[in-house]
Amino acid sequence: MDERFVSLASLLRVAPTPPSTPAAGPPTAPAVERSVAPGVIDFAHADLVHDLALMKLAAGEAFENASRRLLRLLANDLLGRELLLGPVDLEGLVRGALAELSDSGPVALAVSAADAERVRAPLPVRVDPALGAGDLVVEVRDGTLESHFTFRLESALERAEHGA
Repeated sequence: MDERFVSLASLLRVAPTPPSTPAAGPPTAPAVERSVAPGVIDFAHADLVHDLALMKLAAGEAFENASRRLLRLLANDLLGRELLLGPVDLEGLVRGALAELSDSGPVALAVSAADAERVRAPLPVRVDPALGAGDLVVEVRDGTLESHFTFRLESALERAEHGA
């Protein structure tokens, strides 16, 4: 047997239970009192406390990971149902993007084929087959600003995880 092993009863300094009247059932083993040096108990106690601290950290990390996965599953499920009831407010996204990028000189918009009929803007609107429903690309003089639905979802989930 390992020299560092100390029984839980020895660690907790549990006194043997007084004899009682025998009850019907299987016989129980008598309590055995061990003589353990104090240094062994201190070492075993420190080892136990360390193991418990590691278990607490592991349980906390497992909870955090499970919470993140659950939040993502719920968000995807909720948004999926919402999108069945009504599409993404692409008109609102277009208004917000054009207001935000007015200094950059927006020149055109790109949307998915599913959203092309719903977007009315003072700029040319082209259909990009690479875009999914709810995606919006604003072309400006110096480049493009892409607002993909999945990116907006990930950004919202990141803010929720960090409490922002």
